Amino acid sequence: MTHLLTIRGLTKRFGTFTALDRLDMSVKEGEVYGLLGPNGAGKTTLLATIFGLLLPDSGEIQFNGKKIMPGRPETAQGLDGFVDTPAFFPHLSAIDNLRLSVRRRARRLSEQVLWEKLEQVGLTDAAERKVGGFSTGMKKRLGIARALLIPPRLLILDEPTSGLDPNGVKDMRQLVLDLKKAGVSILLSSHILSEVEQIADRVGIIDHGRMVREDWLDALTVTPNTHWFTVDDVISAISLLSAHDGFVVDRVEGNAIQIRLTSRLSPAYVNRLLVENGVLVQAIHPEKNHLEDTFFRIIGIH
Repeated sequence: MTHLLTIRGLTKRFGTFTALDRLDMSVKEGEVYGLLGPNGAGKTTLLATIFGLLLPDSGEIQFNGKKIMPGRPETAQGLDGFVDTPAFFPHLSAIDNLRLSVRRRARRLSEQVLWEKLEQVGLTDAAERKVGGFSTGMKKRLGIARALLIPPRLLILDEPTSGLDPNGVKDMRQLVLDLKKAGVSILLSSHILSEVEQIADRVGIIDHGRMVREDWLDALTVTPNTHWFTVDDVISAISLLSAHDGFVVDRVEGNAIQIRLTSRLSPAYVNRLLVENGVLVQAIHPEKNHLEDTFFRIIGIH
């Protein structure tokens, strides 16, 4: 994957308060990137700076290999989305807000395209309603529809599931996955770690304006050197494993044995040992933590 968005040494101060502190980050082409951090960590400031709503004190933001220049929207062409709650004309309907957005961008889009975008975010029934009466969740869905009028290469979403009911959260999750499948890269900020865990490819965790961990989701949730082996004969397997050094049986649940490797032995070695001694191994999978556990551990350590 190539880097679509690259941030190097980004610093933003408000008086004596440093909101972003030499932050480095990258979003790859075709991925869903989850941006996490506690309240006040700098997530909204970071997104606002990417959009050019705030000017950094130092550092650089590159999109598609070119430096983003505030006041020059052509340098961010292909980047869209919203920070916080997207703004609309409250006295206009949802469909009229989209029509106005098209005219302001000097683009020509058919009415069919506008209605298709509303349908895509589940707002067809509310198309003729004034946006001033919309909930926060509805405004965010309308913000996505507006961003998709001209399909972006990178879609930035700030707390997209905020204000949504469980069905709305499920629909938003599916929308993000559908957009990824269609080739749109997505950077989303969220406090709902369980949702990020279901859709993100990579995750960045920021605290006090710094990137404290950026990695693949699997690297953040898989417990090192610990695997589950599902076998046909648990008693024979445990007896066999107990007679060898290099691993420890931590737990047994039904026909599944949790084995922690304490040396440089691999899961393949354990599998071969069991099979060669007459124990059928039906499945092997790594032990996984919830992203929430990893998040609090990293923030606590930091």
